[in-house]
Amino acid sequence: MGYRHKAGSSASGFVLTLTLLLAGCGSGGANTAPVKGKVTANGQPVTGGEITLTPSQDLNATIAGGTVASDGTFVLTTETEGDGAAIGMHTVSYSPPALEQPEWDGYGAAPATKVSPFEGLVPKQPEVEIKPGANDLTIELVKGRPQP
Repeated sequence: MGYRHKAGSSASGFVLTLTLLLAGCGSGGANTAPVKGKVTANGQPVTGGEITLTPSQDLNATIAGGTVASDGTFVLTTETEGDGAAIGMHTVSYSPPALEQPEWDGYGAAPATKVSPFEGLVPKQPEVEIKPGANDLTIELVKGRPQP
């Protein structure tokens, strides 16, 4: 027997169910949760750079990233602005702001390249777990060697 649509059947219920199933799904079918936070170094806000959360291999999810604002805050994005990160374990990485190259006219000694005060800093806690619901992270940076 084939499917027969009856007047008054729950087509709207199907649409609602489909909408709920799709809500929160990120790339690869992984559920996402909102993630915001603050990056600090020596107890002070970090004033630039990028935060990246790389999901563990078993999540089959997309990397989430966000720009660190001048007050140290960030909001992570996977596919659409502010959608967060996949629920589960992630490796945390930090990239300092791009180096500023001073203008040089080619005469005399080249001016020194400005180095970010956050160069060489890495997250103290290299892994975080993103849980269902809103996540508010504090990422503390310490001196260390870059993560692979």
